[in-house]
Amino acid sequence: MVAVCSPGQPSSIRYTLTGLVALAFIAFLLRQRVMDEFKDRGHDNANYPNRPVQRGAVSVRTLVLLGLVSFLIEITSASLIAAISSNLQTLLCYLAVVAFSLLTAKEFFIPKWLNEHFTLYFMTHQGIFIFFIFWAINIFQTTGPIRILAGSASFILIMASLEIMRKYEIRRNTAGEIVPDTYLAVWGERQANAILASCVALAGLLLALFEGYNLLIIGIIAGLIIVGVRKSERAVQAATIGGFFALGLVAYFL
Repeated sequence: MVAVCSPGQPSSIRYTLTGLVALAFIAFLLRQRVMDEFKDRGHDNANYPNRPVQRGAVSVRTLVLLGLVSFLIEITSASLIAAISSNLQTLLCYLAVVAFSLLTAKEFFIPKWLNEHFTLYFMTHQGIFIFFIFWAINIFQTTGPIRILAGSASFILIMASLEIMRKYEIRRNTAGEIVPDTYLAVWGERQANAILASCVALAGLLLALFEGYNLLIIGIIAGLIIVGVRKSERAVQAATIGGFFALGLVAYFL
């Protein structure tokens, strides 16, 4: 996100902003996982009784505490960013992130309908990263239409690929039946793998438009590896993570 929105090697103040962006983002991800535990509790109770929350290894009280601490870190980091950058609008942008995340927690108040449309469910929830990119653009005062448009799209594609990677597996309930709540189970191996590989490769192409064609090479290589190891769920996940780190780090240090 910083590589996309902050061209050139960051100054000392941008290193500080980068650290705070990372801290807020990590806290956001933890809060999302906590909210998912509550949102998916009925589904998980029925299908996955051995998960930590379901078997009592993690208490509801602990979840609430983790969620509150994460939220406090998010808001504190976003507030410090607004103060350091002397730009209150950045805090308002982050509050939009929070508001959208609460809508996803409530499944936009149409949970039954969304759960019947798996792909649309996936797409609507990825919408939160549009708000994240607006936040980052405001923080670093990004300019240039190609950087903004291509960079934003590449970031959203990378985040989508990480979400597909996270659920790139077949899950079974206690009866041994496949539960249709993952991308492999619903889309099938060929389609899920093709979409995942395409997201990573296309992200590399978009980054190459303003960061150099070595990013395109990295994206293509990562995509081809994902296709080549498609029979192994863990290998596909590892290749996706490797592509993510390679694209992010190379773009950041260019």
